[in-house]
Amino acid sequence: MKHIILSRYPLGNPHRVWRQDNFILSTFSARAENMRDTLENCADAGFNLLEMGWASHEQAEEALRLCEELGVDLLYQDFSLYGGMQERNMERISGQAELKSVIDHVRPYKRCIGYYVWDEPYEPDQIRESRRLVDIFQREDPGRLPFTVAIPSYNNLYRWDNGEFASYLTRYVNEIDPPVLSLDYYPIGLGNFNDDDQLDNSLMWCDLGLMRLLGRQYSMPVWFYYQAVNLHRHPHFEFPMVRVSMYAAALYGAKALQQYTAVGSVIDKKGQKDRFFDEQKQIHGEFKKLGNTLMALESRHVFHSADLLPGCAYMEGLADDIAQSGVLTGQLEERVSVGELADAAGNLYLLPLNRDYTKDRSITLRFRGPTRVYEVDRGTGRQLVLSECADSLSLPLSMGDGRLLRVQDAAQEAFTVEYRLEK
Repeated sequence: MKHIILSRYPLGNPHRVWRQDNFILSTFSARAENMRDTLENCADAGFNLLEMGWASHEQAEEALRLCEELGVDLLYQDFSLYGGMQERNMERISGQAELKSVIDHVRPYKRCIGYYVWDEPYEPDQIRESRRLVDIFQREDPGRLPFTVAIPSYNNLYRWDNGEFASYLTRYVNEIDPPVLSLDYYPIGLGNFNDDDQLDNSLMWCDLGLMRLLGRQYSMPVWFYYQAVNLHRHPHFEFPMVRVSMYAAALYGAKALQQYTAVGSVIDKKGQKDRFFDEQKQIHGEFKKLGNTLMALESRHVFHSADLLPGCAYMEGLADDIAQSGVLTGQLEERVSVGELADAAGNLYLLPLNRDYTKDRSITLRFRGPTRVYEVDRGTGRQLVLSECADSLSLPLSMGDGRLLRVQDAAQEAFTVEYRLEK
């Protein structure tokens, strides 16, 4: 069978300097009592970027040294020197000289890829300050990422139910003009969550839809913080709840999966391996093999089964009708979502997701005509033929799991695809 090698290129906001080369698997606030154990175990779990959100000065300094030693990328934050969270540190105005001192201090550390500038700026003055700092960091250290993350729609001021969230996120993108559009959402245990409905009524899907829409409109890679701890004190929290959010972000075209947070999931408060270490290491291995392909793809459509947010006005324009699909037809089964993605050459991919995180299932995808189906293997990253010619495909999916498929008209010559990064 013919094997085609296609070029892919670094991604980034065209107005900004920093570019993303590879798929990112990150964790927020990688800090515990023993920083060496913390960073070694996070690296062992497969994170390729560690964030120092909310770190003390001492933790941030130790992380700089240890990440260099371990060969793991770092997103540096030190609240004692710059940046902030929401309204925190708004009284401090860091001038160019102060930031230049931070940059000069960090410069020798090659594994430091950027600066965590602000965590969830939402009020106009916080957004303005974030933009000012992002501009200074880019001007003084253009090779590193000046990073910010937006606040989700379950904050007190900018929500879907008061009509303010879409305008907030659009203003955030316009005014900060960030290199990447990162958003967090932690649905398990929120006030509208229950075990019977699972994520059927979660507004996470609205946030993801708007994130995807703005990312495409402004040519920004989208990143997503997923929930890995029982933040809202739900009676139980299991790993399939984590997995479903990770694959959900991927089907929306996310180019980074950012975990909230390693402490309490992958590591404990002392930095030792915790309850989800093995599962997280496994799924990171999967995404490392899928990531080279995912980096080459752009989201074209997102389809959901009818039981997701039925009749929700907020979803208008944020998901697609399956009639718009280039390959799928019929109705999706209960608790199934599918992302339709494509590379620059027009090769078409599907990422189906079993949103039910309590049941392993076999789902059926129905095609518009005879279709050849390949799977991007999660163990190797290579494309394997699943079906040479079929009008439908039955696909086993574990609880909260997704698969990455490439689809092609069965009448065309068969070929596999590989992507190579060009700079």
